[in-house]
Order: sequence, then structure tokens, then C-alpha cells
Amino acid sequence: MMKNSKKLMTALLAVSVLAACGQKEEEKQVAEPVEQEETTIDVSAEAEQFKSLLAGQMDSFVTDTELLASAIKEGELEDAQKLYPLVTMYYERLEPLTPSFEELDEKINGDLVEGKEMDTLGFQRIAYGLFAEKKTAGYEEIADELVANVKAFQADFATIDVSENNVLASGVTMFQDMTNNRLTSPSVAGTEVYAVKAQTEAAEDLMEVFVPRVSTESADAASKAITALNEIVAYYEVGKEDYVNYNLFTTKQEQELITAVTDVEKALQQMNDSIK
Repeated sequence: MMKNSKKLMTALLAVSVLAACGQKEEEKQVAEPVEQEETTIDVSAEAEQFKSLLAGQMDSFVTDTELLASAIKEGELEDAQKLYPLVTMYYERLEPLTPSFEELDEKINGDLVEGKEMDTLGFQRIAYGLFAEKKTAGYEEIADELVANVKAFQADFATIDVSENNVLASGVTMFQDMTNNRLTSPSVAGTEVYAVKAQTEAAEDLMEVFVPRVSTESADAASKAITALNEIVAYYEVGKEDYVNYNLFTTKQEQELITAVTDVEKALQQMNDSIK
């Protein structure tokens, strides 16, 4: 009888161990994360529509870039300094598209690196000459190269593939760069207000394109933020399309503009998050 009891206990113990193991295995299986497929929202049609809104400025962009180059080649420093921010406004409006043509973007508007100014191309190199060195001599060839690259850009514009570019998200990045970099470390040219104005116009175009795809709340918030930013920029307008040099701003004025730009950035991000 004792032997049978021991056998029974051994059997019961074995069953308990097996059951426990089975339960742990089941728990382990439940704990393992389930892979989910990523859902990609197609905004290629909106990107193409945004591009089409900007196509109308391309002829003027080329013409005014040629005027800037002519002023440089003729040694007209003041005229070139006045033209420079107005010409760059065309390119600022195109900023959300730049991820779609990075190589040409580098030629037209390469980043100015301290200590390597001579290696920079396009607008930033010319700005260094006009506003830091305060001269046009030696920049004639660079001006001609800029015109050639802008013309190449115009020729390629219709065929630039923007299908993989969420231009609304690129617009958010554009404003992030403005608040985190450009408005906190202003250029020697001091043309940041011109840039903000042009990028705000780009934001208005983005709103027009994406309103049917986003929540009403986010669109309303973006509209209010853009209106508020436009009002601040208008305060610094000193002539038709001329604005106060950003390097003359007080710390309070800088912060007011940075806050307004940040509000637009956040509103565009909310729009992007609500795309349906």
C-alpha cells in the first residue's frame, strides 16, 4: 500500500510539474510581442499638388537670380545686398521640397561652415561675400554658377519625383530648423525675417493642400498660428517686401518671433499627426 501511495504521489508530482511547465510556456507565448505591419499613409498626390502651387514662381525666380548676378558682376554692392533676401525668398518657399533634390539643393544653397566659407556654394557663399566681406569682386563666377544651377533646377522642376516626400512633415522640419538654428544663430546677412515670411507662405500652401486630409481642430489651430505669425512679421515690414534686419532685434523681439514660429511648427505637426 505504501509503495502504491509513493507511486501515486510521484505521478501527481510529475503531473504538477508538467502542468506548471505548460503554464509557463503558455505565459511565455502570450508575453511575446506580436509584429504588426506598418501602415503607410500615401500623400504623394498632396506633394505633387504643393509642387504645382510653386511652379508658378519659377520664371520669376530665374529672372531675379539673373538680376542679382548682374548686380554682382557690375560691382553694385548695395543693389546686390537689397536683391539678395528677395531672391532667396523664392527658395525658402521651396524648402519642403528639398528632400526630393538634395544634390541640386547643395549646389544652390549649401550650408555655410565656419572656417570653410570658400568651399560653400550658391546663396550662402554669395551672402558671405556681400555681407561679411562686403564686396562683389571675386564673386562673379560664383554668381554665374548660381544662375546656371537655378536654371537647371527650373528645367528639372516638372520631373522632380516628390512621391516619397511627405511635404507636410518636411514643412515641420523646415520650421524646426528655423527655431532651433537660424533664429538662435542668425546669419551675417540678417535676412531671417524675409525667410520666415517666405516659409509662412509655404505653410499657407501646405494648409490649402492638406485641409481635406486632416482634422478640423488641427487645421483651425494652424490657421490661427499662421495668422499670428504673419501679424508679427508685418510689424517689421519697412517697405514693400523689405523687412528689418534680424541682427537689430532685441532679445525680447527675437523670443517673440521664435515663439510664434514654434507655434506654427507645432500646429503643422498636429496636422501631420491627424492625416487620414
